[in-house]
Amino acid sequence: MKIIENIFTTEEKFPNTYVAIGSFDGIHSGHKEVICSAVKRAKEKNGRSVVFTFANHPMEVVDKSRAPKLINSKEEKIHILEDMGVDYVVFQPFDNEFSTMAPFDFVEDVLKEKLSAKEIFVGFNFSFGEGGVAKTDDLIELGKAVNIKVNKIPPVKINDRVISSTLIRKLITKGDLDRVREYLGYPVFIIGEVVHGKKYGRKMGFPTANLSILNKVYPPFGIYGASVRIEGDEKEYDAVVNIGRNPTLKPGEQSIEVHILDFDEYIYGKKLYVKLVKFLREEKRFSSMDALKKVIRNDVLTWKSYLEEGTYE
Repeated sequence: MKIIENIFTTEEKFPNTYVAIGSFDGIHSGHKEVICSAVKRAKEKNGRSVVFTFANHPMEVVDKSRAPKLINSKEEKIHILEDMGVDYVVFQPFDNEFSTMAPFDFVEDVLKEKLSAKEIFVGFNFSFGEGGVAKTDDLIELGKAVNIKVNKIPPVKINDRVISSTLIRKLITKGDLDRVREYLGYPVFIIGEVVHGKKYGRKMGFPTANLSILNKVYPPFGIYGASVRIEGDEKEYDAVVNIGRNPTLKPGEQSIEVHILDFDEYIYGKKLYVKLVKFLREEKRFSSMDALKKVIRNDVLTWKSYLEEGTYE
């Protein structure tokens, strides 16, 4: 899969493309319907599939006060799209100039001239052009003018609810991992680089991999059972993850700490792919390191018990 950082400056040629367009934050079940439709058609026509999305959330430019935190980081989005078989991803910077682009200019200059699109795939509620003035039906008509077929993908519903990024953000912040997994089609996950911490976990006999904090939506602070894959290693490991402010040892300092069960190797600088599976308990402040050590040991035993009994699903 090739990554394109700016459609206006790239020298890449795009013959015979089938393009899915959208912000695709979270890449939930509705987004997948749009993207998979483009991938499928590209394969049928011996063409190339393209996902045209944005390097930043459009609301950061349109109205920064209303800009949400992202569900997926750019790297997490790449990870998902690669698994879906996408050929190209355009992470277009959404800046003031792009935000004021006229609808027909977008269709003619970007979709026809730059991408050589044969067909376009968009969601039912797609909007584009300055102020989002143009909608999906407008794109269909503009597409006819330049001989590009536009496919309008209907909403995807689960339990009679239309799946949306707004809904999924709310469920993540509430910690409803099961429903998020159902609506996304995959567990809440984090990709992060292992950075040096203060090594308190190692001193207590529970070494942790500390991950850098990103500007994205995280579930409530607490302890989670998880599965982990280490960069360069296809094996999946079981783990206990602490997301929070570590009130006992590092009060006020937000962190993500991953204790990989029965594992103690040097992995600084490597990326971890962490799937959050089950909420185990809330984060608490303890009176001493010994008390914290006892609770961490119990967290590990609790998660191992879930794993052995198969009750974490």
